Amino acid sequence: MISPGTCHLGPLELHYLEAGVGDLVICLHGFPDHAPSFRPLLEGLAAAGFRAVAPFMRGYAPSTGAGGGFESAALAGDVMGLANALGAGEDVALVGHERGALTALHAAVLNPDRITAVVTLGTPHGAAQREAIETNPTQQRRSWYEFFFLAEGLPERVVPAQNFAFLDRLLAEWSPSSPFQPEQWIAVKRTLGAHGALRSALGYYRAAWGITPGDPALQASAARAHDDVPVPALAIFGEADGRFGPEVHESQMGHFSGPFRAERRRGVGNWPHLEEPDETLELITRFLRA
Repeated sequence: MISPGTCHLGPLELHYLEAGVGDLVICLHGFPDHAPSFRPLLEGLAAAGFRAVAPFMRGYAPSTGAGGGFESAALAGDVMGLANALGAGEDVALVGHERGALTALHAAVLNPDRITAVVTLGTPHGAAQREAIETNPTQQRRSWYEFFFLAEGLPERVVPAQNFAFLDRLLAEWSPSSPFQPEQWIAVKRTLGAHGALRSALGYYRAAWGITPGDPALQASAARAHDDVPVPALAIFGEADGRFGPEVHESQMGHFSGPFRAERRRGVGNWPHLEEPDETLELITRFLRA
């Protein structure tokens, strides 16, 4: 059974979904997405003996934005604050997709004594992403949307136009068939259509590329966003991913100093956990139990 919860971290209010009893696994969504898309994974992890929690990330309704700080170091702090509020003790495993995956990796870099393992879904290490976007013409074409998001004001008007048709285009480019059921996709759009949510989501990209200033108090932590990951990590990605090509996913191995394994899935796009839910759950549970 999945139940909702709320966690207060200073001025930030994080809403989350939770299922199961056992070792804590926090699942972090990306864009365009929200916490309810993890429902099948939460149920599967709960049945496998884990306590699985999926927060609405900072700024994604109904979670609040806490003044608009969306740099990765702040997001990693949210994750650890949530883990502490849930009474996780010392150990927590993280699963993340898109910006949620980058947050998970950064949290593991900053808290290797607390994070037992990290699973990334359709998302290469941030250093591999940055190198590909800066040097690979094919990846530059794939990442056109990310460049567009850096423009202040225009994306806020274009993305929600015609019932978020922009997001329909991203979905078609990133996966060979829609990973969402129609009602799920309507719910994602509803989340992003809430007051301030889209601007918050765009803020993740603007913070990542330094378009918006970071918090000086987080400067030391922010500088480690692309450090090598010292904890055990599993990367699950699809050969048909239109967001990052297989060559980018495979180039990330050198950015993990701890045990690392990659699972390349044939015919799968950017959402392995939605496109192959049973297989992805099996990969994750087997990895977390190892």
